Amino acid sequence: MSSYVLKSKKLDGAIELHYLNGVLTAIKLDLKTPMTAKQWAVFVSLIRYDEEVLHYEDYGFVVEKLAATNEKIALFCMLYEKYVGVKYKVSGADAGKIKLLAIDGDLLLRYFSSENFLFKGKYSIANLAKYYNELRAEVLARDKPKYPNNWSAAYEAKLPPAELGAYWQHLRGLGLAPKKDRTGRTVDWV
Repeated sequence: MSSYVLKSKKLDGAIELHYLNGVLTAIKLDLKTPMTAKQWAVFVSLIRYDEEVLHYEDYGFVVEKLAATNEKIALFCMLYEKYVGVKYKVSGADAGKIKLLAIDGDLLLRYFSSENFLFKGKYSIANLAKYYNELRAEVLARDKPKYPNNWSAAYEAKLPPAELGAYWQHLRGLGLAPKKDRTGRTVDWV
């Protein structure tokens, strides 16, 4: 079984595609805000049932292959040795704990460099699995976008004129377009 994560600047989250013997078996949407009807229609039209995932890059997605369990453990051991200076002794239970976690190098680097008392100095796969949600929350809090991912007239009114263009550019980057009334005033972004 192989799995891929699709990320895009236009989506607030990621999409996972799971293949078994080269055939698509599952799609998991891990999005904080739902897709618009237009985004969903475009994505559904792009879905391929074979494991040819590189064509998604032609449509603005970044494609990442999810690592196998042994690759995740090897990455953890390498970073553990780098940060602690001692080789990590893997236990039999570590494979089961790390198997379902979506782990990459960036997440592990944040784990080892975090100042959070839950992680600092307590580096182990068991601790990583135990506090995985807290680690993801910490990562998301650091990577939070400057502007909200939906349009609000009240929020737009509070922005200084110099920042309006950047806010509109952010909304356009999410695949939204302004909807105007007969007088030309913006009433919504869809």
